[in-house]
Amino acid sequence: MVPIEAICSLGVGGVFGLVVFLMYRRDRRSSECQLRQDRTFMEDRLNRIIDRDQVTREMHTKALEELTTLLRRLNGRIK
Repeated sequence: MVPIEAICSLGVGGVFGLVVFLMYRRDRRSSECQLRQDRTFMEDRLNRIIDRDQVTREMHTKALEELTTLLRRLNGRIK
């Protein structure tokens, strides 16, 4: 940490500038942390949606195959 004498020697403008800079750094770190959390949440959500979609597609594919087989049997193509 910077000694108080060094801060006081900067004058009012220097102290104000230092405070502004420190607040900027704090806000920047907070924003970056929040962005990382948001990105992780969005990626997890997207992965869950993709997984559920894959399961649904597999179920629909199976149902279509069964329907195709049934229709072929009814039309006399397969015994």
